[in-house]
Amino acid sequence: MTRKSSYHKILLLTAIIIVTANSCSTKKNSFTRRVYHNLTGHYNMFWNGRESYREGVAQLDKTVKDNYNDILRVYNYGTESEAQALNPYMDKAIEKASVNIERHSMYFNRREFVRWIDDSYMLIGLSYFYKQDYNKARRTFEFVSNEYKDDGLRYDALLWLANSYNQLKKYKRTQSVLDNLISEMDKDPKAPIRVQKSIPLVKADMFILQKKYSQAKEPLLDALYFNQKKITDARIRFILGQIYQEEGELYKASDYYKEVIKKNPPYEMAFNAAINLAKSYDTRYGIDSKSIVRNLEKMLKEDKNQDFLDQIYFALADIASKDGLDTLTIHYLKLSVATSKVNNYQKVASALKLGNILFDRAEYKTAQAYYDTAVQVLPKDYPDYKIIKTRTEYLTELVQNLIVIETEDSLQSLAAMSEEERMAIIDKIIEDLKEQEELQKELDEQMAAMAATNLQTGMNQASGQLSTGSWYFYNPSTISFGLSEFKKKWGGRKLEDNWRLSNKQAIFEAKDEEEAIAMSDSLGMDSTMVFSDDPHSREYYLQNLPFTDTLLAISDGKIEEAFYNLGFIYKDKLEDEPKSVESFEILLSRFPENENRLKVYYELYRLYTRLDSTAKAEEYKNLIIQLFPESDYAKLILHPEYYKELEAQKNLAIHLYNDTYDDYQAGHYFTSYSNSNRALREFEGPPEILARFEYLRALSLGKIEVVDSLRSALENLVIKYPESDVTPLAQNILDYLKSPVDSLTATFSKEKEETVDFSIYEFNPESKQLFALIVNDANININALKVRISDFNMKYYSIENISVTNILLNSSTHFIMVGNFSAIDEAMKYYNAIMSNEYVFAGLNKDRYSGFILAQENYPIFYKDKDVDKYLAFFRQNYLKNQ
Repeated sequence: MTRKSSYHKILLLTAIIIVTANSCSTKKNSFTRRVYHNLTGHYNMFWNGRESYREGVAQLDKTVKDNYNDILRVYNYGTESEAQALNPYMDKAIEKASVNIERHSMYFNRREFVRWIDDSYMLIGLSYFYKQDYNKARRTFEFVSNEYKDDGLRYDALLWLANSYNQLKKYKRTQSVLDNLISEMDKDPKAPIRVQKSIPLVKADMFILQKKYSQAKEPLLDALYFNQKKITDARIRFILGQIYQEEGELYKASDYYKEVIKKNPPYEMAFNAAINLAKSYDTRYGIDSKSIVRNLEKMLKEDKNQDFLDQIYFALADIASKDGLDTLTIHYLKLSVATSKVNNYQKVASALKLGNILFDRAEYKTAQAYYDTAVQVLPKDYPDYKIIKTRTEYLTELVQNLIVIETEDSLQSLAAMSEEERMAIIDKIIEDLKEQEELQKELDEQMAAMAATNLQTGMNQASGQLSTGSWYFYNPSTISFGLSEFKKKWGGRKLEDNWRLSNKQAIFEAKDEEEAIAMSDSLGMDSTMVFSDDPHSREYYLQNLPFTDTLLAISDGKIEEAFYNLGFIYKDKLEDEPKSVESFEILLSRFPENENRLKVYYELYRLYTRLDSTAKAEEYKNLIIQLFPESDYAKLILHPEYYKELEAQKNLAIHLYNDTYDDYQAGHYFTSYSNSNRALREFEGPPEILARFEYLRALSLGKIEVVDSLRSALENLVIKYPESDVTPLAQNILDYLKSPVDSLTATFSKEKEETVDFSIYEFNPESKQLFALIVNDANININALKVRISDFNMKYYSIENISVTNILLNSSTHFIMVGNFSAIDEAMKYYNAIMSNEYVFAGLNKDRYSGFILAQENYPIFYKDKDVDKYLAFFRQNYLKNQ
């Protein structure tokens, strides 16, 4: 019996029953009336559920956003949080469909006679799918495909089963189900066309999810042969354009983007098609870029593109780059970064591209600003994240030293002037500052109101007016860098007296007037000087000027150290040897007797050797040999094997240290002490190894003698090796010996999680799980909190059998449990959803509660142990490691 004929028979039976029901008494025909109500009520139940499902899908379509910076997926089912927002709709659909099946199913002789029952099962599967509960969806679709083998709905179930395997990343099973589906449909001339149209889309999505973009092209092209919906057709062509663009076939990509625009899709897709069309411009095909540029400039003027200006400028930069217009490329990229307000991905792409260009041009200071901009919003899964972050750190270190030099040189120059000249310059700086502030205020207002063309003009004008002069006080990039560093360290604090401190009531109580005068005298400062943090006052600029020999020497020391640092940053971190040579040479010319000149001589000798500058290399070689004949550097130059001898000695020391450490770990403290003494007698270096021997020697003494011996040995280590990596460890022990409780808390609080032993717990992903909430607040209204949790569960998890219970962990700590969850994935979804819900935790201090997932078998262990920090360490390591 076909689906259609079966339904016609049911309609006929219904008509007969209705006639009978109207002509017979109620008592004699109660069964007939029950059948009648059964047949007329089941559709209403299904309809209500289906409408709720459709509302949920419509809601997702409104909220879900495509990331056009990546190759689009064929289907976008949203993020986990977006799917969770659909729970009220989908739970209602599941409930209605389930009740419909339970009340109205008429299943006889392995056949269902009620039309909407199989559809109800499909509705349940689809609702679970959109909730992203793909395992439950998979099981439902498997049931439908197996139970209704003679029904056309079986094909839909198999299609969605394949789609479920896609979301579960079980791609071999996806392929198997699709092959089976295609085979069955080939044998059935009545197979539904809707499924045939969707098969290549599911297959293409399978390849895209695996980033096998080239393999996705064939099923996408197959999908175009069917009469797809307009929006689906446009999406397929857009994806094909992206794939061809990725593969460098820009001509084909351009054709597909043009087809997308002709389809008149939603504006965001049309806009990105236009942008990608511009990016697909290729000089190899002899195409003139003028028409593309005109189109992009036209888009700049349209109000609807105000949020997309950064992408338009980036596309213009891409065209300028292909046309070999480097200056224009940089100009457009700067505008792209400046106008990027809502699209962090585009801001990162523009800032990094500009940073790379400037870095390659050795414009490191400006490059740092753009790398820093990118890193502020750079996701950790961004390609080459570590390389980008490391380069940014290197450039930041470079800029910090450049700023030191610029600042100190400016201060010294100002201090050396006559008072009249000095005050005139300071007054001019203040006047310019006020003008800049007014200009910035006007610019901010213009950027909010002006069109794109006026925006560009305004920014060009501002750029010209704000970037004049090489003085520290005139340099906005230097000042903005300082502001950026300030915010990283102190946050957005209000400019006021003693801004560093949160509690200002007791400021300077320990420093009376005599102490302040004494400090000023020690630096040669004028104790009557007025200090100010207002950059609009003269005192602000006068207070840091090195008027005395002592302050001038301190300023020179800062410059000397900065040039020394620059030399190594250029050489070792940025691999710019000419810049390294320049920094070291300036250091020697300005400070010929600096304390690091031996090291600088040797570095210049090596740099000039690598740069094939033989005469200069020979010059510094002779300086080392003549002025420092007993140094390791001189011995290394005269006897190249000397380094190997040093390395051999170092290897012996390391080998003995490892043995000594093993002895200490094994409790052989006398052997450890003896070996440490031997090493300190026999080896002359390296210092880092000798410091470690001193540390082991001290610890061993602490085990075999009195505490005073340990203290004495550690104090000797701290004095002898102040820069060693073991010195802080030694100092921590000394601090603890002086004040055990306070020092122990301060020293080890940050390392607690690393050292805590949580081996009492076992991690079993297959176990049933609970969500646990610890609230450490005796004044909390626990019943109100439980009500809010129950409200959350009713809204988002209404069909789940979730219970909420509460017990006291101790007199002031509440322990709320929510569960059970059959799988760890379900529990973690619940954890992520509820912990980010503002309603549930309204009015609660974040420091007073902790949430986590707890396996059922770990619950009695936790309740007995009651150590929340210990379990949280276990939870973070095992549950959150992939979050």
